[in-house]
Amino acid sequence: MAKKGVVAVVGRAVVDEQYRERFYKNPMAAMEGYDLTGEEKQAIAGIDRREMDKFADGVNYRLRSWYISWAISPS
Repeated sequence: MAKKGVVAVVGRAVVDEQYRERFYKNPMAAMEGYDLTGEEKQAIAGIDRREMDKFADGVNYRLRSWYISWAISPS
């Protein structure tokens, strides 16, 4: 199972368009504060923007609401 930090960053990039833009301008800065290893940061930073945008376009509102609730809940 993926660590919460990985899921949090990728999930946020999918549901939050402003974060996704910031992520693609400077991925390492966008990932600051998340519990990620260097290897995880490199892997996430390497996600293809077109693929991320395509996936984000297909995520429906309910899933976005679930993610927001999950991301702000305590570990």
